[in-house]
Amino acid sequence: MTALRTVSALAVGMPSLARSRRIVQRNMVVCKHVWMAIVSGFFEPVFYLLGVGVGLGALVPDIDGVAYSAFVAPGLLAASCMNGAINDGFFNVHFKLHVQKTYDGILATPMRVPDVALGEALWALIRSSIYAGAFLLVVLALGIALGRPMLLSRWAVLALPAAILASASFAAIALCLTSIARKVEDFDIVMGLFVMPMFLLSGTFFPISQFPESVQRVVQTLPLYHAVAMLRQLTTGAVDGGILGHMVYLVLVGAAAFAVATWRLERVLVK
Repeated sequence: MTALRTVSALAVGMPSLARSRRIVQRNMVVCKHVWMAIVSGFFEPVFYLLGVGVGLGALVPDIDGVAYSAFVAPGLLAASCMNGAINDGFFNVHFKLHVQKTYDGILATPMRVPDVALGEALWALIRSSIYAGAFLLVVLALGIALGRPMLLSRWAVLALPAAILASASFAAIALCLTSIARKVEDFDIVMGLFVMPMFLLSGTFFPISQFPESVQRVVQTLPLYHAVAMLRQLTTGAVDGGILGHMVYLVLVGAAAFAVATWRLERVLVK
């Protein structure tokens, strides 16, 4: 009987995909009126690709036999996944949670906190996956136009599924962060001490081998590092067994972050 009650309690705590998709549908309706805010988030990594990868890249020698633009492109693809997830899973959810009080009304329906958490994570995943897919098309088209391909391997066909995996992990992490942040001032801490250092130091623009070994070990604990390394292996063709480690890391961190986010949201929303 004890085991049965435990299983029953776990089932009650599991989110319902049927209910969670209502959150996604609501967000889609809202985004019809703020579509420019959604589209604008795509351009930041594209500008970095043009300015750093293509412009500055013409002055930088090859890295491990790979042109600098081809080296930077997968890093910016991973950053695109992170940006999409942070924009929706962190900023927008925080606004709905603490300013609009959107979820107070939603929870008056049969919707439960795990359903809300999964729905918002799915929406953040969709947004960042759209960014990733569009960015890959830009990389492909730009490589053809310049005569300098940035997708160097047939493995690159798996870059989009891999980017979706990274997006799912970042979506869960973003939801976890917003469940912890309590006020607008906390945005500066998250962006200044977590997101921006991760963007600059995770191998996006240069190999982390440039760092001392102690710093490398710290960088290797960051989720963006694993996303960058995974996508770079696929786009350059330097695929080895380490890619499985990157994938497992992103899955485990994403699952843990989602569990913490759900637990934290329960404490905030259920009074």
